[in-house]
Amino acid sequence: MKRLFTSRFCSPLLMVILAAAFLAEPAVGQVKGLIHIGVTGSSFRGGSLENASPIYRFSGGAGVRYVYPNGFELESGLDYLVKGAELEGSFEGLPIIGVSEITYLSVPMLLGYRFNQTGRFQPRVVAGPSMSFKTDARISYRAVGGDIEQSTTDDGIQDRDLGWVLGLDMNTRFGGEILTGGLRMTFGNSNARTADPEVLHTTVALFAGIVF
Repeated sequence: MKRLFTSRFCSPLLMVILAAAFLAEPAVGQVKGLIHIGVTGSSFRGGSLENASPIYRFSGGAGVRYVYPNGFELESGLDYLVKGAELEGSFEGLPIIGVSEITYLSVPMLLGYRFNQTGRFQPRVVAGPSMSFKTDARISYRAVGGDIEQSTTDDGIQDRDLGWVLGLDMNTRFGGEILTGGLRMTFGNSNARTADPEVLHTTVALFAGIVF
C-alpha cells in the first residue's frame, strides 16, 4: 500500500516537472507571490455512498508562481481547506444526518498556461497533482428534525490525500496590481479512509486573490 501511494504521488509530480522543463523557454522567468481566499464545496464519491451531499466552507492560502515569457507557469503554495460531506443514515432505526469535516493543509504543484500575455485580461488553465495533509477530522451527527448535535473525532481518515487539480482562472490588471480569480476542481486519487470500500474526495473551489 505504501509503495502504491508513493507511486501515485511521484508519477504525476514527475510529469509536471518534465512538462515544465520541456515547454519553458530559455529566457528567465519571474517569481510572483500569491494570496487568495475562497469558498470550497466538497463531497465524497465511491464506496457504498448513496446519500452524500456537499458541504461548503471557507478556504485560503498563499504561494508562488514562476512565470515564463512564453505563457507557461509553475504554481505551488500552501492552502487551508476543509473536505468532507453530509451523509444520511440511520442508527437503531432512527434516521440521522452526519457531517464529516476533514481539515487539510494542501500543497498543489501545478503547471499553467496564460493566454493573451500582453492584454489586460489573461485567462489561465492549470493542472497538476495536490497533496493534502490532515490536521483534524471530526464527524457530527443529529437526529433528523432534532436540534441536539453531537461531535466526535473521526479516527478512520488517512493522514494524506492525493488529488488531481484542474482549473480555469482569470488575471486582470487593476492599477499597479494583478487580481486573479477562478474555479478549481480537485478529484481525489487515493482512499480518504483507512478501510475499504474506497471513498474519494471531490472538491470544487471558487477563489479570488492578488498576485504581487
